[in-house]
Amino acid sequence: MRTIWGIDPASKKIAMFTGSKSGLDLIQAELAEVPRSNRNDELMALRSKLEFVIGPDGDHVIFCEEPVVAGARNLRSTILVAETVGMILALNARVHLVPVSSWKKGTVGKGNATKDEVSEWLRREHPQYAGYCRDTKWRESQDLRDAAAIYLYGRSLDIGS
Repeated sequence: MRTIWGIDPASKKIAMFTGSKSGLDLIQAELAEVPRSNRNDELMALRSKLEFVIGPDGDHVIFCEEPVVAGARNLRSTILVAETVGMILALNARVHLVPVSSWKKGTVGKGNATKDEVSEWLRREHPQYAGYCRDTKWRESQDLRDAAAIYLYGRSLDIGS
């Protein structure tokens, strides 16, 4: 069975969301975080958590937000996120990088939608998914909401089915 994942990467955190093509028989939302360490250990720990959640076998299609270049002041952050995305690209899965403006336009309808607009859209259009977007402290997680929207965007593309 094909499993579609939406992933919102950060330098030391990955938000992952999946559901089924047909609806609610499979929903999983995970926020993998690692403590500050040397970069190789951080990436290896993120990869281990990601592989544990996704599982070693299966037909996985991952839609991953591509790194955003946020100006010279945030260049280091962009590089760290790009390293995380590189690790995701090296997984044994089909990975599609998605520009932020593409998944926002394809879901919310606005390529420059704000975090609040993404959250409101998810609560309004997919309340069953919005309820899963909480972190381990049961607070709402913007990262998981973005991962859910990326998942829904990927699911709508129906790539390779």
